[in-house]
Amino acid sequence: MAYKVENYRLVRERFEEKRRRAVSEAELRREELHRLCPEIGVIDAALAKTGMRIFTAACGDEDGSKERIARIRAENEQLLAERQALLAALGYPTDYTDARYECPRCKDSGFVDCRMCECMHKELVLEGFRSSGIGRLIDRQSFDNFSLDYYRTSDEDYARMKVNLEAAIEFSETAPPAYANLLLCGSTGLGKTHLSSAIARRVIERGYDVRYESVQNVLSDFEHDRFRSGYGAEHDARGQVYLDTELLILDDLGTEMTNSFTVSVLYQIFNTRINRGLPTVISTNLTQSELRERYGDRVASRIFGEYRPLLFCGRDVRFQKI
Repeated sequence: MAYKVENYRLVRERFEEKRRRAVSEAELRREELHRLCPEIGVIDAALAKTGMRIFTAACGDEDGSKERIARIRAENEQLLAERQALLAALGYPTDYTDARYECPRCKDSGFVDCRMCECMHKELVLEGFRSSGIGRLIDRQSFDNFSLDYYRTSDEDYARMKVNLEAAIEFSETAPPAYANLLLCGSTGLGKTHLSSAIARRVIERGYDVRYESVQNVLSDFEHDRFRSGYGAEHDARGQVYLDTELLILDDLGTEMTNSFTVSVLYQIFNTRINRGLPTVISTNLTQSELRERYGDRVASRIFGEYRPLLFCGRDVRFQKI
């Protein structure tokens, strides 16, 4: 799986800090115990030398090495038994000075036998949710809770929405890395946002970088770049992420104020991502003719030539839930 570099770095740092904290807290408990019971301190000092003693024994005369190592291990077991007895007498559990990791399987390292631990994979998925721009929608909307029952207003509506759901699921399982684009179009309240959120959720779970944003916010970022140009390298371009992200989901195309600048930005996004083979999902309330009239032939040709249209139909789901 490919994870966003920044997300991977953040999660690795978080795991390293968790592990350092667990080890540090264990050492503080050990020091506390040694002050309370110096005998345990003596035993711990002896146990700490076990590895070196075994190494030295193994490097000596080969004929007697097995016996020497066995004797060291027996002494080690005796020391551990004495330590446990002292802990019990003091009313402490036998694992009192052990590091308390959140994940005992990987000991907060994020890896088990050079393979990523499930706990780290989950954290990377969550970080992908946080950085996607989708906010709380991704917690509430998935393919599992997208109900086709709301579209039983007619057999035609139900059949069309069933196709839409299947197409969205197929897209979320293949793109990226496969190149494909979807155009979710139809009136408000018909499930476009729900399905685009579900797509984002599944693609992030698969380990890919997703950016989910309203067209208004995207244009605002490009406008920021336009007016901040020349202010120095420390002012990173906000709009670049929409050109580079592995999956871009643009919500509510057509609700923004349209002018020559916005049309130019949208053309740049669509054309660049098409040329790079990067998948994109667009949702809009506009019809095909309205899209062409608003954005012109250059933008419309990119959309209609490269995007698979999914027409949403039926009655407003939000009204049906009241």
